[in-house]
Amino acid sequence: MDFKTRSGVVRIILASPTMNVLHSAFARTAARRRHLDHGNLLRSLTLVINGVPSGINLGQGVCDLDSPDPLVKGAIASIGGEDRQLYTPYTGLPELREAIADKLRRHNGLDYTAKNVAVCTGSSGAFFAAGMTLFEQGDEVVLFEPFYGYHWTTVPLFGAVPKAVRLQGESLLFDGDALRAVLTDRTRAVVVNTPGNPSGKVWTTEELAELGRVLEGTDIAVLTDEVYEYMCFDGRKHVSPATVPELAERTLTMSSFSKTFSVTGWRIGFLAGHEEIVEKCGVVFDQMEVCAARPMQRGVQRALEQLPDSFYSELQQEYEAKRDLFCAALRDAGFRFDVPQGAYYVLADYTDVFGDVTPYDAVVTMIERIGVNAVPGDLFFAEPDGVRCMRFHFAVERPVLAEAAKRLRSLAE
Repeated sequence: MDFKTRSGVVRIILASPTMNVLHSAFARTAARRRHLDHGNLLRSLTLVINGVPSGINLGQGVCDLDSPDPLVKGAIASIGGEDRQLYTPYTGLPELREAIADKLRRHNGLDYTAKNVAVCTGSSGAFFAAGMTLFEQGDEVVLFEPFYGYHWTTVPLFGAVPKAVRLQGESLLFDGDALRAVLTDRTRAVVVNTPGNPSGKVWTTEELAELGRVLEGTDIAVLTDEVYEYMCFDGRKHVSPATVPELAERTLTMSSFSKTFSVTGWRIGFLAGHEEIVEKCGVVFDQMEVCAARPMQRGVQRALEQLPDSFYSELQQEYEAKRDLFCAALRDAGFRFDVPQGAYYVLADYTDVFGDVTPYDAVVTMIERIGVNAVPGDLFFAEPDGVRCMRFHFAVERPVLAEAAKRLRSLAE
């Protein structure tokens, strides 16, 4: 990377791989990963904001909050001698698998046991293990737009092809006909992210049932990402797709504890479903990672066992309050957006604030003017040309959020 300064801000220019002189042995790389050569703006802009004095990072969703005490103490006890620091089974500590299964029974309505669960390195590790297990070269995988960018960029690494279906209107409604229009005999899976990143979309039981009816008679799998399940607002309830009769037999559930327990760097998640496919994914995960880190697994186990249900309801209430505070500031600043139904992101149109410029230029301008970061919104769309929005997260402490709100309001002055 080269580093240039503009008005005191470090601006990162990602070097093209063609600029480097490589030994001939490394001049050719796998075609399935070449789409990653343009660099990762989400991470590079995090470096930019980290270089700004008193900068506030509302871009990458790092979830900068305190973690619950049982979780931290459980990991420390493991490191301090409670456990011998050996490999765990590739599907995870038996006690953690049982704790996850208990959580799925109590909170999600899924009649699972430990045999239905495999622990992975976050939901990303679960997604990768599932994709390597299920997808053949040329298979198609449908994502709903706006989609989580890492889902979109990971699919080609399997040799598969991502396809986008736009959710409709202000409420981002699922349109069964729009999905039918992209299904082919190569379609292998549909990915459902609820609550959604970056949109905050919360899928309803009715929408999920309609999805099942569209897929009826096919062998198309449904892969879920439910990491924000405890962050549903305005009386909405999270519905795990695997609980919907029309989807139950074709769904592989994936989630993570990164956001629930504010441990994005711990990388503990899971996949859950029929015992046979979970075992096959677990065997693939063994080849990828051998196992997730034992102390982190132990900490999550203790949190699941010891935290009361009030922890999750209070988490939801706190995030809803933060959403309302943050959305009020964005509205006052002149941004246009749909109030998120869940998760901790807001996808906001900035054209009334920064004009008709690219999302990257709008984010850099915002950093330079008020020292607040966001993620360029074109990263969440298959056809990025003309996208004029950016994604904020509000998973920060109240004082930080208040300062960010103050700075955002100053844009309208």
